[in-house]
Amino acid sequence: MDPQDLRRISEVRTLVANGKAREQRESRRLTLREIAEAIGTSPSTVYRWEKGTASPRGAAALRLAEVLEITAGAA
Repeated sequence: MDPQDLRRISEVRTLVANGKAREQRESRRLTLREIAEAIGTSPSTVYRWEKGTASPRGAAALRLAEVLEITAGAA
């Protein structure tokens, strides 16, 4: 992983920790299922991220950043 990827992972984890993941998803008019399918996980996992009871690991965080169009410094 390059430094840019690590920054994107950090941005996503900060977004999740601050409870902003749902806002980002809804602003793009995406459902939990659409996000989950794009990332390759279950809707319940995405729900737990949005609620802050879990945090995405590296690869999933990068895929989530891609789906939500998050760049380092944008969250």
